Amino acid sequence: MIPMLESMFAHMAWADDAILAAVAGQEGAYADEEIRKLLHHIVTVQRFFFSLMQTRSTEDDWKKPAPETLDEMRRLFAEAHADGAAYTARLDDAELARTIQFPIMKEFQPPVRDALVQVAMHSEHHRAQVAARLRALGAKPPVTDYIMWVRVGKSAAA
Repeated sequence: MIPMLESMFAHMAWADDAILAAVAGQEGAYADEEIRKLLHHIVTVQRFFFSLMQTRSTEDDWKKPAPETLDEMRRLFAEAHADGAAYTARLDDAELARTIQFPIMKEFQPPVRDALVQVAMHSEHHRAQVAARLRALGAKPPVTDYIMWVRVGKSAAA
């Protein structure tokens, strides 16, 4: 399971970078409030879960507005990706089985493995929403499917 999770998070970073590049390439896309909110939501959830799993504070990110600039948004994503890569590189079976205290639903204590899957799937869902919004603005969004990453991105990222 650990190699698959590492692969999912490497894909997530690749796909996030691709969608950010598409936003940068479409004039006015980052000025679009819906795109900014979606991107901020994706990266905030990634940072939230990585902090939660590593028992760091999760309070501040939720309160901050979306960054004013795309460069600042990219920085947040880069930090989240680096954090996720470092964390998944340290995974072992005991860590995957460890439960976390989910602050939104205090009675819910999912294992780390399920929280990790949630992060990757949640990001994929909202990237699709960004892609749809880009299409509505006249852009051709990138294909960020996992299987495409396996085909082209994984070898390029290695």
